[in-house]
Amino acid sequence: MSSLGPLKASSLYFTPLPPSHVVQPGKETHGRYMLTIPWNRVSGWGQPKIAARQDLTFDPLAGVLQYAVTCFEGMKCYKTDKGDLRLFRPNKNFDRLKRSAARLGLPHDWDNDELLELFAKLVALEAPIVPDTDGSSLYLRPTLLETSEGFGIKEDAYAAEALLYVATTLNLGQGLYPSSDGEGKGIKLDACKEYIRAWPGGTGSYKLGANYGTVNIAKKPGYAMSLWLHGQEDFISEAGGMNVWIIKQAADGFLEFVTMGLENGIVLPGVTRESIIELITDHGEGKKDFPLDGMPKKVRVVQRDIPMSEIIESLADGTMKGMFGCGTGVVVVTVGGIQYQGKQHTIPSNPLIKLLRDTVTGIQRGKVDEGRGWSFKVPEWNVEGKEGQDEERVVV
Repeated sequence: MSSLGPLKASSLYFTPLPPSHVVQPGKETHGRYMLTIPWNRVSGWGQPKIAARQDLTFDPLAGVLQYAVTCFEGMKCYKTDKGDLRLFRPNKNFDRLKRSAARLGLPHDWDNDELLELFAKLVALEAPIVPDTDGSSLYLRPTLLETSEGFGIKEDAYAAEALLYVATTLNLGQGLYPSSDGEGKGIKLDACKEYIRAWPGGTGSYKLGANYGTVNIAKKPGYAMSLWLHGQEDFISEAGGMNVWIIKQAADGFLEFVTMGLENGIVLPGVTRESIIELITDHGEGKKDFPLDGMPKKVRVVQRDIPMSEIIESLADGTMKGMFGCGTGVVVVTVGGIQYQGKQHTIPSNPLIKLLRDTVTGIQRGKVDEGRGWSFKVPEWNVEGKEGQDEERVVV
């Protein structure tokens, strides 16, 4: 699928907040601005606009409403001690959004550099509200959805009209941040057998809106998230919306960081997951030292299925050395316990989980240089423009 008009940051229209702008009650933690970019099959990408956060309207038969034709990304903007704004590996999120969009028949042909320029301008406008404390951030939710009528079986799978927009909010996942700080801080998971999040050949590896609608209904009181299971062996996959790892002592003396592979399409290829794999693998293979001190040399990453029976057995024989989840929202969180088949299983804490969290957050905030250029510094954007509702074109 191709479009006539490319996505161009140079055509941005910016509308400053009017002097009369008032934050609506209940939305005090949301960003003030949003970015919108329309698309259609005839002319391609339309004009990007940054203006005050506002409601969206759709036709009652729009594909997003009738068939959940929507995908999204989770990204964060961090403020450093010097006041700089940082994004963590944004092109990874843009590539994953393209992959999800293609799965739904939505446009997926933009230039990442053009989109990043628009993102940078949006977050630069929100610089005054981006927090700078440890564990805090401005969360960005780029969302792509079908706005054209999607009722019934269409001639082909592709949308006629779509909208890409970015809204922001503060501190998603901050409440779970202390879970890696030490003994007894870990979150509790309920190993869920009543609901199935994803299956081989399905859409579990894509970040589709429909994949996350069952998360809350399945979660049981007293548990932070559901631990999703699949197959007759009760293999673990994700917990809530995050990738899951176990730390095991191998017979050859290596410490293994084990997580489910991507080959069967059940789990999301997380950006945090990929980053942890690269950091540990390069360290274990002697290619590049782990950014912070404390990671053993004899470590390796293993990607394979993990049945619940293995977790229970490794707890009994002492080879289980910890368990954690990772993702944009939570960064890295310790799993302290699992409920499975009516029994509670306590997972030992491991200081390496906090080391991972501190390393990733240090990179994200520009405090730790991992030598790979993962932290993108957002350029300042000081807009001198008239106040009011009239749109003003910004030459970039």
